[in-house]
Amino acid sequence: MDPNAPTVSRRTLRFVDGTQVAVNNLHEIMAELYSVGKEANKKTVEEIIAGLEAVGNYIPPSEAIRREYRNILMEEYKEFVEVHDKEKDDTIRSNIPEGGTEP
Repeated sequence: MDPNAPTVSRRTLRFVDGTQVAVNNLHEIMAELYSVGKEANKKTVEEIIAGLEAVGNYIPPSEAIRREYRNILMEEYKEFVEVHDKEKDDTIRSNIPEGGTEP
């Protein structure tokens, strides 16, 4: 295995009906969108879907299935934002001197 090969993350999405689908690079796509301040909304979810397709994940063209993907990806991105906002807040708080004020 090439130690210089790019790392590919894999995430399993679980749908309401019990179906599970593995997607590649979801974390990286969400991290990129988060880094430029994208909020969890329909437009951002469409960008996530486009990003997943661009890196080779197959998402069926059926509107019903895409709606399910949008729903689950919205929840995934909301959770991602919440976790990373909390980490950011914790980092800021840890950099405030005792008895000091926030920057």
